Amino acid sequence: YLDHEPIKIQSLLGIGKGNKTFDQVAINLAAPYAAEDADITLRLWHILKPKLTKNNLIHVYESMERPMVQVLAEMELKGISVDKGLLSEMSNSLAHRLAKLENEIHTLADQKFNIASPKQLGEILFIKMALPGGKKNKNGSYSTGADILESVAAKGNIFAEKVLNWRQMAKLKSTYTDALKDHINKNSNRVHTSYIISGASTGRLSSAEPNLQNIPIRTEEGRRIRQAFVAKKDHVLLSLDYSQIELRILAHIANIPSLKNAFANKLDIHALTASEMFNVPLNEMTAETRRK
Repeated sequence: YLDHEPIKIQSLLGIGKGNKTFDQVAINLAAPYAAEDADITLRLWHILKPKLTKNNLIHVYESMERPMVQVLAEMELKGISVDKGLLSEMSNSLAHRLAKLENEIHTLADQKFNIASPKQLGEILFIKMALPGGKKNKNGSYSTGADILESVAAKGNIFAEKVLNWRQMAKLKSTYTDALKDHINKNSNRVHTSYIISGASTGRLSSAEPNLQNIPIRTEEGRRIRQAFVAKKDHVLLSLDYSQIELRILAHIANIPSLKNAFANKLDIHALTASEMFNVPLNEMTAETRRK
């Protein structure tokens, strides 16, 4: 254990919009933190390394996990190009659509209120409109989570449907079209995310600052955001689907004729599965049924 309170990274970098990167920290402050970081890492190594051998995990660590660190470091340093102009264009478009939706929601409610306020929204839905299905939180206000709104919207309520659309657009704007622009490095003109090798229990990578892992694809706006990630001249971005690769391995190892035939004939395996499950011909398959 340290003989003093450990230095917290937040105290050096700050929190929120005013934060800075480690290269902007004064040397006299950065050095003790970096030394402490290296010291603690070494202490952990002495404890954890023997456990890898004991639990028969040394091969996984040496042949997969450790070599991956260098690859990820290079990926982080390289970064990815983002079309700032397209993001700005989308941000403006979303702002106009949000304003229009806001007016429509206020007209349906017959009053102006803060749509982002769960308390105010709950009062409109379950007191003013007297809709059924209202549930109160511990603090006494009505719950207005996505599940509640989706339940109300499913019964044909246009107000709840428009609020759901407003929330989705607001999230796209704040999380992606606005925030991604702020993450573009001024020196490289690229976005440098952090890849986390130990974040997901399944072994998959996760991505943070910014999160490039969960960019939506099911909506038109989400697909447009993905278009903002661009390759440099004479290069292409290659998309490799995790589950598609695994399904091909499964078809081969388990020797499943229907799967093997589907891949051999270049059929959409998810559409084929949906076709059999819901008894819908492939040529009549909709994207919604396929997703189900």
